[in-house]
Amino acid sequence: MSKAQSNNMHVLDTAVVERRLRPIYDWLDSGNNKKALQECDKVLKKAPNLHCAKALKALTLHRMGKGSESRVILEALTNEKPTDDATLQAMTLCYREMQELEKICRLYETAVRIDPTNEELHTHLFMSYVRISDFKLQQQSAMALYKLKPKNPYYCWAVMSIILQATRGEGCRDPLKRKLLLSLAERMFDKLLTENKIDAEQEVQLYVMILDLLGKQEEVVAVLDGPLGAKLQCTNFGLVKMTYLKKMQRWKDVNLICKSILAESADRWDIWKEYIHSVFELMYQQTQTSGQENSDGGDNIVETADDTPEKAHEFICRMVESGADNGYVLRGPFLARFQLCSRMSSRGMDTNDLFGDEIELFMEYFRKFGHKPCCVSDLRIFLNLLLTPKKTELSSRLMKDVGISATSVPQSEAQMQRHICAVQLSRLCGSHRDLSPEHLKALITALTLHYQHGYQTYGRGLLSTDLAPCDPYALLAAHLLYDLAQIEQKSDAVVVALALLERLLSNSPSNFHGKLLAVRLYHCLGGGTKALEMYSSLDVKHLQLDSLGYIHCARMMTTGLFTLCTNLFDATLKFFSSNYKDSSDHLTFSYKFGSFTKLDEFMDFRERMNNSLHYATVGVDRIVLKLVECMSLDTLYSITISPKEDKIEWNCLRDNHDLGVFLSWDPESIENAPEDWQESKALFEQDVRFLRLRTSILWTMAAAVDIVKSLDGDRQRHVEALRNALDQWKALHQKTLSDNFPPIQQNLLPLPMPSRLHGSLAAPYCPVFSSFLDFFLSMMGNDSHHTMECVKCIEEELDKLTDFLRDATIKKSNDLMARRKSLELAVNCVEIISITSLICVLCGELVKPVQVKKGKKKSCDTKNKEYVFSVADKLKKEMNNFCDILQDWIDANPEDHVFNMLESLNLNSTENILEKIHYSYKIANREMQLILKTKIKLLT
Repeated sequence: MSKAQSNNMHVLDTAVVERRLRPIYDWLDSGNNKKALQECDKVLKKAPNLHCAKALKALTLHRMGKGSESRVILEALTNEKPTDDATLQAMTLCYREMQELEKICRLYETAVRIDPTNEELHTHLFMSYVRISDFKLQQQSAMALYKLKPKNPYYCWAVMSIILQATRGEGCRDPLKRKLLLSLAERMFDKLLTENKIDAEQEVQLYVMILDLLGKQEEVVAVLDGPLGAKLQCTNFGLVKMTYLKKMQRWKDVNLICKSILAESADRWDIWKEYIHSVFELMYQQTQTSGQENSDGGDNIVETADDTPEKAHEFICRMVESGADNGYVLRGPFLARFQLCSRMSSRGMDTNDLFGDEIELFMEYFRKFGHKPCCVSDLRIFLNLLLTPKKTELSSRLMKDVGISATSVPQSEAQMQRHICAVQLSRLCGSHRDLSPEHLKALITALTLHYQHGYQTYGRGLLSTDLAPCDPYALLAAHLLYDLAQIEQKSDAVVVALALLERLLSNSPSNFHGKLLAVRLYHCLGGGTKALEMYSSLDVKHLQLDSLGYIHCARMMTTGLFTLCTNLFDATLKFFSSNYKDSSDHLTFSYKFGSFTKLDEFMDFRERMNNSLHYATVGVDRIVLKLVECMSLDTLYSITISPKEDKIEWNCLRDNHDLGVFLSWDPESIENAPEDWQESKALFEQDVRFLRLRTSILWTMAAAVDIVKSLDGDRQRHVEALRNALDQWKALHQKTLSDNFPPIQQNLLPLPMPSRLHGSLAAPYCPVFSSFLDFFLSMMGNDSHHTMECVKCIEEELDKLTDFLRDATIKKSNDLMARRKSLELAVNCVEIISITSLICVLCGELVKPVQVKKGKKKSCDTKNKEYVFSVADKLKKEMNNFCDILQDWIDANPEDHVFNMLESLNLNSTENILEKIHYSYKIANREMQLILKTKIKLLT
């Protein structure tokens, strides 16, 4: 404790201090930082050396956006070496919000040195190492804590830190080191066993974890069966044991455990899959050994292991019969028959003797469970048992079995659900593929009429949170309308689909499937404001901002709605930054409560979020947007431009998109999930390349700003940085062009829209920026001829850019699908000319006279000044041309040809949809022109 602090504590009683600080905490908790700052100043006026008040003032200033003032206070406090808990906690909170977690470690290291017998300080030091994932220091800190206070939890912290060194630290790359570290953890735990100190469930779990990582599954099972296993409070002990039996390939024991669980819970689908897998593993073992069948066990079917498909089928049939005898029908045993049939087919075994015709399996299941919405998702994964002709036969038999013709309607809600399932399964079987536009229109009409009848008959009186039972009709019709739009390559059918979805959502306001589909289709037509309205109504929160945010955030930047983009990006980035801070709490709580088995999950989650491609893309887009909206040189200087601050680890980027959230009945979804489709992998590769190109813009801009802000002695280093960044961008751009990435297909609705890479390559980003940056670099040389050549190059590139904008907008089709592509290219052009205007402003700063001494100015090259004025005039001229082109383009409204189709489907709200889409274009056009006019003022 410092002398000043000691004197201060003599004067102030603890109760008085707490009473004075309480209002500060209250104002901080309520979010009123201004009041909190006033209270801090009041307290510090009476007690200038009160450390906690200073720490709270630093926290308040940080939350008010005054980071530099906050850092000054924190540095001064750190030098005073505080040890009281309240001060350290306030400083910890401040450093966490600044994302400077290493400084928390230094803080507690100092405190522990001053007060080495304080158990609480040692604990906080350990937790500070946990936050930065320094496993070696965790181990040392935990052992020091154990020596101070020999408690089992502290010892387990040290053991867990060694395990993490083996699995995530230096041991994960060196197998020998991994084995040594795990053996050390085992020996340390053996010491607890020898001393008979293990008395908690968490300690047993940690011991089992060590043995499992060492591959000692036999010992794990022995532990589970022994006295230590009695300490485990598992909800299903057999299930835990089965995990290790599988690794040991003790399939007989696995089979028996599965049968005992299924005898009690016959609907456990996860156990059925394990059971059938064990049957085939036992059968394989039999063929590898004596070939004798398993005959041990008693008369009870649960006590005998099944090692042939025939025995498995007999067990399944008994489970079906026992359910029927008890008066209920469970899906699990019926699905188990499909799973058994599927495994036999994959091994080339004949299934006819056990199951007969596979179609009969499907028909039986449909007759029993077709009235349930889950029927389709149950059968989807087994449709690959059928060849294409069989699928066609199944489709026709399903429709015939329902008994609804083209002129009839369902007579009950159950029959309507069976009809919905039959239509969905028919689409999965491929019956909607290769239909002519006329057939598609007839089917769309029928489904729309079925939806309207279903809502009138069975959808009235539901709660606003309920989904109407007839809603799948409308969703299916919307999918078919999208198919029609892809065939006709026109937007009319998409507009009709949106009209149908609007009708659906007016009847079922909580139908998130309809909202997701509407967001996708509105972006397909460029209706950004309506897409945002739908996205907002989804109330996407927390993890969904990462898994679902792609459907909206990735496209909003292409709509030209810059103001809406700013709010959207800020909300998304706030989640990721909060997650980074909160995820460290998950780790510390896991240690505090001994939840060692959850540590890996939390750490995996943290890495998954930090390396999210969506996070990196939104972060870079937000910086680009700040540059586009920048209105002054001071604002430009205040922007943290370099994406290196975000530490993008390119090799670790993850695609966290949840494509399976879209309802889809495309035949492609039978084989695997949308995330595994080749198109999804291609899209990820293209998006990563797009992000690399986009960060190149920021690296060059950051280097250019550093040059202007630097002193003459340090300037050359930044000049080299700019040259290197520009050369790397050119090389990357050239490589991307030569790779010739094709846009992903758009025939499947679960797939996102094509990567923005293609619009970025179509627009002349690299040529225009290169000409401006070459001009910028020439400002620092004495070659007037080279500078003049750069000016000519800029004028040529700007002329090409204006021609490109004209060709991309006015000279393109007015169909909304084509118009959306034009809008994306127009936004790219505005982005290019807006950011290059900032480079021109930086050039102006370079040629300004430099103040050398008071009253004297260093002369500058007047020729360079003239060149900068010339480039600025050319920029202003072209930006005015941009405004004229954009105005002419928006005045040419697209023709509408959808009214006949709308009338035939009895949909009357589409005129509003078209108006709202056109309104979105007008808002975007207005914002783009406003940006351009702002930049013209900046250059004046």
